[in-house]
Amino acid sequence: MITRIPRHEIETITSTAVEDITEHDRDEMAIPTYLHANPLIRWLMWKRYDRLADMMEGNASGAALEFGCGIGLFLPELSRQYGTVYAIDLFPHYAQRMAAEKGIRVHFIQDLDDIEAASLDVIVAADVLEHIEDLAAYQQQFNRILKPGGQLLVSGPTENLLYKLGRLVAGFGDKGDYHHTNIYHLIDAIEKSGFRKGEVINLPLPFAPLFQLCAFRKMQ
Repeated sequence: MITRIPRHEIETITSTAVEDITEHDRDEMAIPTYLHANPLIRWLMWKRYDRLADMMEGNASGAALEFGCGIGLFLPELSRQYGTVYAIDLFPHYAQRMAAEKGIRVHFIQDLDDIEAASLDVIVAADVLEHIEDLAAYQQQFNRILKPGGQLLVSGPTENLLYKLGRLVAGFGDKGDYHHTNIYHLIDAIEKSGFRKGEVINLPLPFAPLFQLCAFRKMQ
């Protein structure tokens, strides 16, 4: 289990308004979900990170990237398992504040071109690829910057009936328009782009998936 950042700390870090970050942007970053009054909803969000951390192979001298780091809640675990950590997000302000307050060394980049070819051991994309319309361009970049045999770890919403019901119960029924696809389509697209699919995990339960996680490996 990874170290949970307390709800009150998340609230403090994200409470200051940042220019250009709208309420819609905060929704996309899942800030309301991590601050939700229902502990089960918060538990599920953190559980995704627990399982992703379990999937990572770790390398103290290796390098990792969190693609779409949001408010930075997974960066402490990445820095624990890897010697060099990169992060990228449309709005990295809260993640930068989080890293500074936690004393975590993270290289925040603005473009994937800033990363050398075949230099990363792992890329983590937690609930972010479903927000992207032009997925193929990013798949090419992932393939470029990962080492041969490197990992691509992905999670995303199933968008099934149970998920939509859960979103309604959580009070987010009028949100979610920023999801362009679901995890099933993402997994299929990534596999077709040349990555080898490995372990797949359903959360919260195998027979009741709200989220699905998948470990891919770059072909040699």
